[in-house]
Amino acid sequence: MTLPTARRATRISLPLLGAFVVGAIAYGGLYTYPALSVAFAWEFGISRTLAVTPWTMFLIVTAISSPLLGRAYDEWVDRDLLTGSMVLLAGGWLAVYLAPDIAIVVLAYAAFHAIGLQLAFIGITTAIARRYAGASGLALGIAYAGPGVGVAVALPVAAGLIQSSGWRATSLVFLAASLAGVAFVWLMTSGPKVVIPARGTRLIESDQSFRASGLHETAAPGAVSAGFEPLPVGSGSRRSGVHRAIRTRRFWAFFGGAIAIGIFDEGVIQSFIPHAVVSGFAAEFAALALGGQSIAYVAGQVLGGGLSDRLGRRMVGVVAAAVVGGGVVFAFGAGTGMPAVMLGGIMAHGLGTGATIAVRSAAFNDVFGGPSFGTIFGLLAVAYPIGGTIAVYAGAISADRLGSYAPLVALAVLGVVAWAAVLWLAGPRRRRRGSAARAA
Repeated sequence: MTLPTARRATRISLPLLGAFVVGAIAYGGLYTYPALSVAFAWEFGISRTLAVTPWTMFLIVTAISSPLLGRAYDEWVDRDLLTGSMVLLAGGWLAVYLAPDIAIVVLAYAAFHAIGLQLAFIGITTAIARRYAGASGLALGIAYAGPGVGVAVALPVAAGLIQSSGWRATSLVFLAASLAGVAFVWLMTSGPKVVIPARGTRLIESDQSFRASGLHETAAPGAVSAGFEPLPVGSGSRRSGVHRAIRTRRFWAFFGGAIAIGIFDEGVIQSFIPHAVVSGFAAEFAALALGGQSIAYVAGQVLGGGLSDRLGRRMVGVVAAAVVGGGVVFAFGAGTGMPAVMLGGIMAHGLGTGATIAVRSAAFNDVFGGPSFGTIFGLLAVAYPIGGTIAVYAGAISADRLGSYAPLVALAVLGVVAWAAVLWLAGPRRRRRGSAARAA
């Protein structure tokens, strides 16, 4: 029995709409930090290295907390955890508003914002991957487009508010948006679990729920690759368990690849506005350019995720990585008289990074998907903040000591090469549909 077309479309789209908006709210405010950090440095009279400390502490705490938060999504209701994420983000913005010095800002980002954002990120990933099994690349691409749109809208708004009303008033705006996000959490977690059947299969009604026979993933048959990698001698792990996954070479390859993504994503985002200002560009232009990067990020998420469902994770991911590398070089190599080159470079970085994030999450789900995916994804999520912390501090220290972001550019390009190599060697490979079904 098949669902009526209108009802089926509604059930498929409402969780995606909710995830899109939740991501936009959670990420939109937090990723205005490049503009906020300039305001913090000016008001508190601190160095660039100290000004980025709230963000690096934020990254470190997200890394430490990710395994526990991932496990939480395997054990408890996602609606409750996601509601908690919005409340924590609101509490963080209240602490920023009240902060008398940079120490309280560090506390706000490390305690409230880190836990709140990581709860939202892992919750969106696990909920959408599970609801849209069989089309996770496109579904995750659409869901992850929310953060890109959120940042694109929030950055110019924050830049204007900081100039006109100050960063404290800006914090109150983001506090209100976080509380409004609770309604979209409920929308995101509404309705039954949604699965996408393979072509030529039928939906079977059982106990008032629908399940699909013959589900397939066009790039890889979900967890088969990792499920059949040989275990180390003496291991007693179950084939589908968490211990089983973390004993594979593939897990640690992806872990290193996620560190590399953190380097060329976080490092560039957090350093672009300060670099542009030092290079002679207006802060408003730099904020608008970074907003353009976020729009390109949205396009990359949807385009990269969708294409990777059809063409395979490896090919699309490697092309996206090449676009990122070129974008970083042009964005940071452009002089004062080349605003178009700088804008094109940072937008290319956004397009490639958006596709990279969609491919990364879909590839994780392909290889490690299953009942323990929340825990496994939480463990993998430790890696990205590690890379981000390294890159953000590398950029800040080189700016304070050398007056240049050239070391960061070199580090970012190395990160691009490392991720492309990991994805090509350890990523899911395309299989014929029939052979994938037999393997599963």
